[in-house]
Amino acid sequence: MLGGPGTGKTTLLAELAAHVVLEHGADPENVLVLTANRRASVALRAQITQLLTGRLSAIREPLVRTVHSYAFAVLRNQAVLQGEPPPRLLSGPDQDAMVRELLAGDVELGALKWPERLRPALELPGFAHELRDLLLRAAERGLGPEDLIELGERHGRDEWVAAGRFGAQYEAVNLLSGMDSATAYAPAYDAAELVSSAYAAFVNDEDLLFGERRRVRYLLVDDTQHLDPMQYSLIRSLGSGAARFVLAGDPDQAIFTFRGADPEILRDAAGETVVLRQSHRMMPEVRDAVARLAARLPGASPARSVDPVDGEGSVQVRLLASSAQEATWVADQLRRSHLADEVPWSQMAVVVRSATLSLPVLQRALLAAGVPVSVASDELPLAQQPSVRPLLALVRAAASPGSLDEDAAAMLLSSSYGGADPLALRRLRRGLRRLEMAAGGDRPSGDLLVEVVESGDRLAALEDAESLPARRIGHLLALARKAIEAGKSVEVVLWDLWTATGLQERWVAQSARRGLLGMQADRDLDAIVALFEAAAKYVDRLPGSGVAGFADYLESQRIVGDTLAASAPAGEAVSVLTAHSAAGREWEVVAVPGVQEGSWPDLRLRGTVLGVERMVDVLAGMEPSVSAVAPILAEERRLLLVAASRARSKLLISAVRGEDEQPSRFLDEIESSAEDERKLHRPQRGLVLGELVGELRRVVCSDSEAPDRRSRAAEQLARLAEAGVPGAHPESWYGLAEVSIDAPLWTEEQKVSVTPSTIEVITKCPLRWVVERHGGQDPAELASVTGTLVHALAQAASSGADAQQLRVKLDEAWAAVDAGAPWFSRRERMRVEKMLDTFLAWLAMSRSQLTQVAVEEEMVVDVPKRDGGPWLQVRGRVDRLEKDEDGRPVVIDLKTGKSPVSREASQEHPQLAVYQLASSLGGFTHIGLGTEPGGARLLYVAKEDKKTGAVERTQAPLDEQGVQAWLEVVQGAAESVLGPNYTARENADCDRCPVRTTCPVHPSGRQVSE
Repeated sequence: MLGGPGTGKTTLLAELAAHVVLEHGADPENVLVLTANRRASVALRAQITQLLTGRLSAIREPLVRTVHSYAFAVLRNQAVLQGEPPPRLLSGPDQDAMVRELLAGDVELGALKWPERLRPALELPGFAHELRDLLLRAAERGLGPEDLIELGERHGRDEWVAAGRFGAQYEAVNLLSGMDSATAYAPAYDAAELVSSAYAAFVNDEDLLFGERRRVRYLLVDDTQHLDPMQYSLIRSLGSGAARFVLAGDPDQAIFTFRGADPEILRDAAGETVVLRQSHRMMPEVRDAVARLAARLPGASPARSVDPVDGEGSVQVRLLASSAQEATWVADQLRRSHLADEVPWSQMAVVVRSATLSLPVLQRALLAAGVPVSVASDELPLAQQPSVRPLLALVRAAASPGSLDEDAAAMLLSSSYGGADPLALRRLRRGLRRLEMAAGGDRPSGDLLVEVVESGDRLAALEDAESLPARRIGHLLALARKAIEAGKSVEVVLWDLWTATGLQERWVAQSARRGLLGMQADRDLDAIVALFEAAAKYVDRLPGSGVAGFADYLESQRIVGDTLAASAPAGEAVSVLTAHSAAGREWEVVAVPGVQEGSWPDLRLRGTVLGVERMVDVLAGMEPSVSAVAPILAEERRLLLVAASRARSKLLISAVRGEDEQPSRFLDEIESSAEDERKLHRPQRGLVLGELVGELRRVVCSDSEAPDRRSRAAEQLARLAEAGVPGAHPESWYGLAEVSIDAPLWTEEQKVSVTPSTIEVITKCPLRWVVERHGGQDPAELASVTGTLVHALAQAASSGADAQQLRVKLDEAWAAVDAGAPWFSRRERMRVEKMLDTFLAWLAMSRSQLTQVAVEEEMVVDVPKRDGGPWLQVRGRVDRLEKDEDGRPVVIDLKTGKSPVSREASQEHPQLAVYQLASSLGGFTHIGLGTEPGGARLLYVAKEDKKTGAVERTQAPLDEQGVQAWLEVVQGAAESVLGPNYTARENADCDRCPVRTTCPVHPSGRQVSE
């Protein structure tokens, strides 16, 4: 039975299954419906159950199974008949862990079985994945390890030979892996082995096959295009003896060839062919778009001719300027469909090529537009889930005293179970360090964290706010140890821990509120449920095993496994999922963003180190000369066809066109454009209150708008403000508040007081100076703290302290510095010590030229008043005041920055020039120095110099002309600070200016100034 998308293949199979039971009187146990995956199985089972409800009693065997579920049932049946232990299913994570463990063993033995060129790759995570993929693909095509070795030898592929030998080792270890458990000697099968072993059982056990054929008289198979050759062999051996054997599918929707699926099965299958041509899903516009894609696929298929549903639909293909704009357009279209067309959120979906690339931007845009979102769980192994990882760390630390390290302790404290944010964690580290030093110790804060988690004796001396996270984790750790000592099972130990956390009610409440926090709470709760399911399976398989073994078992898994554990219901939300996950489903409205060249289609060759694709081609009889790109392009086109055909009435296709991004060739296939180049689309205002308020505000505040339009916009804003809509009331708008004062900061009669360093800022940008002076600078920045500490140490060195005393002072001072992470704090501490050494080297080398006069010397000097200008006073503190061989004052200014100014720039350095100007005006006569400047120097203690100890930038002594020029500069600077208006000047420091968010020159500040 062939049929295009939406032609009712699955529904017809459900009706047929119910029909043979209700109308032909067949026993329900004689009917078996097979599907490709569990989600499809659950949906089809529910559909058939609804048709049979109230007309049948309970049955022993399920009507609907996946192929793997049926294969497992066959092997279990055989085991029961032969009196053997039932088979075990080896999950994907278990198989991956076993492959990596065996590869590690090969590496320890020198990896002599592997080609030399591959040996460096054996320990890489990707190699284990490729090897597992090769073994699965081989098993799906009926190749055992010996067959793979023979194939490799015949085609000169030594990597296949090595993989075959590894496969033999893998099978042997797998058979022995359960000997120490209650299911001893029970064979364990991975997904591919499960099917091949079931087929082998049919071939070798005629009684088993006869019994199954007698039981299953009606065999119905859905989505046959997703089957691999071995699965089809199993199904055909069963179905060939059935009264009715139906294969349903569509070769044009074969999108799982990377997993071994072979769409040729449907084309080559013998028997009567029925073609379904009437679509029950797609409106004419959607049908036409899908048909244009299907027409470009290779080969011919009678299922491509599909008659649409009567009605009116729409297909929109749009090009946008950026990914953010594209996501905003998608969110707006979905919101309009919900509000204007009354489409339920659950009847909409966003289908993407790659969730990793598209999801972050899409999720932000959808949530910002008020669109509820349902996203699949993170692609993280269970042991790495944020809600599971701390629990495993706790049970491991409880089972193995002394195994807890700094990283694990910090992770526990900052997890949801400890509740410490980065600031609280730093506060705890500082408090513990403070207590340690008071007790005469010198252990690092990491060791102290481990100690307080293991034993809370030190916590009594800390404030509750500091110690609360450590108390929580300490309580949980003690509880886990008590449960383990009592001999409780893994499940009970985990349950005791989970109930003691008290997080269940909080996460359930967050889940009910939806949004980002609700989605995270859903994922956390799902992970906890999956953890308990994994623990139950582990205990059943290995009764008596401890919690440490369970933690090792989970942490050895590096890939995501499927789980039967309950998960949060999607509810009324838009589904965001990949095209592969969308197969077999349908929605009223479907958006397919990101249809870009390079990602859809992604024509990169899928070649691997082990040649998995080439092995598949060899087994299919394909010659090496056949194009490798053509099958990939066809696969990508089929994938887009599946994504687009999920829509009933509205299909939204979009892409981005920019400097580095180009729209896909598929866009013109979906919707032909009469223009040579498709135009960029500019999204209209979204149906979101925030955007409405923004547009109304723009109209009200625009002088170019008509008075009537402005009046109507103001009226609507008033209505919104009365309703309490944020941003509607003018009280919250930027720039509309009355100016607090328009008087200047100083009058001509008042004296303006500035420092030499602020003169430099004023000459560059008066606006920066006035904002920083009135609270626009954070004095607690680490760079400021470090600079103050270096200056204090330099002052102590100048007062006679030796190197040992200075290091003691540095240790004492650094204990109070919050430098963030321990590694960063250690690095900064070493940098400060190096600056101190550099200064001491400079101090020793410069004594032949300079003589110390004063350190941290106060300086106050009045600058002559210019006509119309204010009185000005320059005051400050000189880092070091020296005198040269002629007795002239030389100002030394210490700098802790890493990048010295150029020698040319130092000659015009405003701060040094102002120091020299102050000297010429008698700023240092009170300590016996003259008024003739001797120059000034910038001393960069963060950069060493072999000749001078530290890098110096020298400014030559000012002559009379230079003094007059800088006097005018200072007088002009004084006039520019009077106010009330201040000039914003663009300069080289704009990108790192601390007040740029309020500056009209910088883009980030225009929202305030304009």
